[in-house]
Amino acid sequence: MDYHETVRSAPVQWGKSSSHYREDRRWTPLDLILVVLLTAISAIMTFTDLGNRTAPQTFWMPDKAGDYFTVDFGEARKVDRLNLYEGPGAKGETNIEWSLDGQNWESYAKVEHKTNRVFTWKSEDKSVEARYVRFTTVRTGYRLYEAAFFTKGIESVAIPIASIESGSGNSEAAQGGGQQVFDEQQWAPYRPDYRNGMYFDEIYHGRTAYEFVELMEPYENTHPPLGKIILELGVRMFDMTPYGWRFMAGVVGTLMVPLFYTVAKGMFGRTRYAFLAALLLVLEGFHLVHSRSANVDISGVTFTIVMFYGMYRFGETRWQGGGFKRGLGYLALSGLFFGAAAAVKWNYLYGGAGLAILLVFALFRRWREGRMAGDFDTLRRIVLTLMACVVFYVAVPVGVYAATYVPFIKATKAEDSYKDLWQFQKNMYDYHKGVKEEHPYASKWYTWPLMLRPVWYYGGKDLDNGEAQSIAAIGNPLIWWGGLAALLASWWLGFRRRDRIVLTLGVAYLSFYVPWMVAPRSITFLYHYFPMVPLLILSIVWMLRWFEERSYNGRRVTLAFVVAAAGLFIWFYPVYTGMTISREWMNVMIRWLPSWGF
Repeated sequence: MDYHETVRSAPVQWGKSSSHYREDRRWTPLDLILVVLLTAISAIMTFTDLGNRTAPQTFWMPDKAGDYFTVDFGEARKVDRLNLYEGPGAKGETNIEWSLDGQNWESYAKVEHKTNRVFTWKSEDKSVEARYVRFTTVRTGYRLYEAAFFTKGIESVAIPIASIESGSGNSEAAQGGGQQVFDEQQWAPYRPDYRNGMYFDEIYHGRTAYEFVELMEPYENTHPPLGKIILELGVRMFDMTPYGWRFMAGVVGTLMVPLFYTVAKGMFGRTRYAFLAALLLVLEGFHLVHSRSANVDISGVTFTIVMFYGMYRFGETRWQGGGFKRGLGYLALSGLFFGAAAAVKWNYLYGGAGLAILLVFALFRRWREGRMAGDFDTLRRIVLTLMACVVFYVAVPVGVYAATYVPFIKATKAEDSYKDLWQFQKNMYDYHKGVKEEHPYASKWYTWPLMLRPVWYYGGKDLDNGEAQSIAAIGNPLIWWGGLAALLASWWLGFRRRDRIVLTLGVAYLSFYVPWMVAPRSITFLYHYFPMVPLLILSIVWMLRWFEERSYNGRRVTLAFVVAAAGLFIWFYPVYTGMTISREWMNVMIRWLPSWGF
């Protein structure tokens, strides 16, 4: 038989499933080497310049309006900038005045403390000649962690403070005082940026992680607690610093690489395609951006990968020869991570419909196999499986979900308990249903596959003329657009051959995507599409395998695709990581579409 006859017969061999690759799922030393290499590359990109490992930790929290403290420089100094670092609470108002003689005062700034500035540096630029600066509380409800004065030309060092006097009954021992606002001057930057403060939803998720540690009333309760519990571990290890609140997102994002390798190895049964899938994940910008930010989505998406892979392996596991118990193990794994995903964000619950559809298909195959083999025990096993699913997909997820509320309840008011759990859920639903406020980077579900409106997470300020600095939730264009084409092509080619990889990816994709078409929430963002990105990558791998098994040039197509994806990853790397580049390069070379606003 010549090559062309072999190629024409290939669909019969692999088109129905990848079960004949079962023995090839076993790992070899090469698999370990490749996994370590890709994981190391991912970790280096994730943790390099992730954020400062230092930040102010002490604070002043005024008891009442009228509390004040006065800063004395010891001599008249030129003040050009005041930087303030705020913490939880972040409501209230401070009046800041300056004086040369301590008798005659003029206004320097009136600062309204806001929730969107927690653990960030706020700059007040005003040039005055002053010896004294007085901070007076107008309205309470904020924590002022640090303040620093700067003079232009010597931005690297804050103006030294000679003495601080507190007044109006301020209790420094209980609430902190002026001394606590100027005791960590070495951590005060002249130019605030993402390295020394929070950005975008970090002000909610990273902040809640800190509130869990300190047993403070959580400000954000619009998502279940598990994602913030994971972030909390980093805060406990590295304190409330930019590195600390982002650390666990980096860990989870890095671990997604070996996990994804394992999934691709299990699906495609070959080291080549497992490596290809994990490599494309490493080259995917959306994955990198969310691995470097204190967000909960990176955890939720990781859990969805496991939950669908568990269901896929259940569908591939025949019941003969002890396979029935193994199959139940895969269902248990899937159900556990389904509960974990739901405990991160509700939108991952949508995948439950996909799991149910795949379960029905798998049970139908088991019934048909049992009938053809004359196995009269098949019906009993189906009934037992359905009974087990009540435990795996109802009891276990509910238990996981409820257990994640332990830190939340500990941190809330004393009267809150598990009897309020249903009310917590109702509050979340009412919030998301009622989100109507316009957002400049919101986007509709039908724009997501084409990546028409990336979310601008961070924009650098106080840059030199002609410079730009941005972090945007934008993917690798080749992986997103090529992945969409691969997904649709694989549906056409794979469903006709009843390929179970294509079935799993197609059902998973639609189960995450279709609900957004009818969801009650009207303001949505591109990051809601994140669960579909790993599915796009696996669809690309499926199509590249299809080309390789049918064409002399198939491997060249794969190589060209990987090289192009790597080139685009490098091209967009500045907006994945917040590098400072020229504004002209940003506007002309990186902003491909007018709707890409960063």
